[in-house]
Amino acid sequence: GLQHNQTPPPEAACLGCSSHRQTSDAHTETTLHTRSIMAVQSTKKKPQQPQESKELTQLRKKAAEGDAVAQNKLGDLCWDGLNGVEKNPETAFEWFSKAAEQGNTEAEYSVAFSLLSGQGTTRNPEGSVQWLEKAAEKGHPKAMRCLAQVTWQGMGCTQDTPKALVLWTKAAEAGDATAMAILGKLFSVGTEGIEKDQSKAVKYLRGAAEAGDADSMHLLGEALEKGEGCEVDEKEAMVWYKRAEQRGYISAQSQHSKGCQAFKEQKYGEAARCFMAAAKGKHPIACANLARFFYYGKGVEQDYAQALTWALQAVTLGEHDAALTVAMCHEYGHAVPADHLIGAQWYLYAMQHTDDPKISAQSMDALGRCAYKGSHHDYVNNHVPEDYSTAAYWWQRATDAGVRDAMNRLARLYYKGRGVAKDKEKAKQLWKQAAAAGSHEAVDALKDLEGYSLKEKARVYVPTLLVALLLLTIVTYFAIQYHEMAQDSWFSKMGDHSADTAEPAAE
Repeated sequence: GLQHNQTPPPEAACLGCSSHRQTSDAHTETTLHTRSIMAVQSTKKKPQQPQESKELTQLRKKAAEGDAVAQNKLGDLCWDGLNGVEKNPETAFEWFSKAAEQGNTEAEYSVAFSLLSGQGTTRNPEGSVQWLEKAAEKGHPKAMRCLAQVTWQGMGCTQDTPKALVLWTKAAEAGDATAMAILGKLFSVGTEGIEKDQSKAVKYLRGAAEAGDADSMHLLGEALEKGEGCEVDEKEAMVWYKRAEQRGYISAQSQHSKGCQAFKEQKYGEAARCFMAAAKGKHPIACANLARFFYYGKGVEQDYAQALTWALQAVTLGEHDAALTVAMCHEYGHAVPADHLIGAQWYLYAMQHTDDPKISAQSMDALGRCAYKGSHHDYVNNHVPEDYSTAAYWWQRATDAGVRDAMNRLARLYYKGRGVAKDKEKAKQLWKQAAAAGSHEAVDALKDLEGYSLKEKARVYVPTLLVALLLLTIVTYFAIQYHEMAQDSWFSKMGDHSADTAEPAAE
């Protein structure tokens, strides 16, 4: 523990003396040993803070003297906590502000970013816009892109899509890769105030892809593969797909496609994992598929709350077929209190917004079911009566759409005369239609309605009679055997022997 330029204390030197090691006085040796340790420890230097580099010292001096470039650079060091400078967003904002007041463009952008994010100072979107405008006027790419974003959203300023588009374009022309990626995505899909233009989309996506943006690489690959805004070039498309994957990109569409393939192969667990990954990437159809998986417990543990959450997410993203899952949750009380009226509203929504005839037909059938039940099965019985006529209306539409269950239910209404005029012949026709569609329930209903033929009765009763006769024969056989055994038993023989050997009665 001693340093080279220090003289060891007497006690420490004494520890190395051979005569002292040979002393017989144990107490003295112990005392000296303790004192020597304390002396050595007292000579150890306390850890010192690393000295500040000359460059940092000079930078601080220039910043203190009012050099705007030095102030901005010192602000960057305080913001990131680099080169021995303690991370301190508040101090960074102070230096940025001093440099910005002197017209330093980089500092103006940094002040704007701090005010917009609320890091290092109080959040102030309006103040942020003012500083962004100053930096953008000087051609600062990031400032133009950020100003475009807040202008498009109307954050701290009036919403203005055309102005935002101009600013994004200027930022992209100035070489900002993020602005290129944004424009590429906007032009590829189109939005309010920005007309869809695939050729422009490809132009900006290519620029962003060449600058290293993984999302743009994948989108450019899709455009080249489909020939959207450019000529079809599958070879180049595969090159961009591969580059995107090397950059760590996994598209939601790719995950969804893998999930669909796994589902076809009945690998439901793997399909659920792929749908989950795609759903987290906000893939609408994947969200809807995942909702159904959770609802029915396919590949995952059944969870109605998760089913409802993902179904609502799918509807929000534009996959309106998922409204059917939301409706079922409300009708049956899965994850929410049962309410047939709310369920009916969601069924109507699904029917009106879907392009799938099957979803539309299922919704009609469900609307009939809700009307037929009324509020008797709801969490809170609001005494809403059954509406058989409305049920008949929806089941008739579902029947016309080919829904087998609706045929059975409508037939039952005609058979009993509920909501419609009683008509057993009409019921019979509907049950025949359902039976032809493969309904076992309809087959049984027709048998009850028409009665069984002699052949069908024979098929049922003859085996029953044969079984009964067989059982009777078996019981009779064992009864006879038991009787014979009882007569030949040891007890019977003993009884006969006792009678033979009994003494004659006295006369």
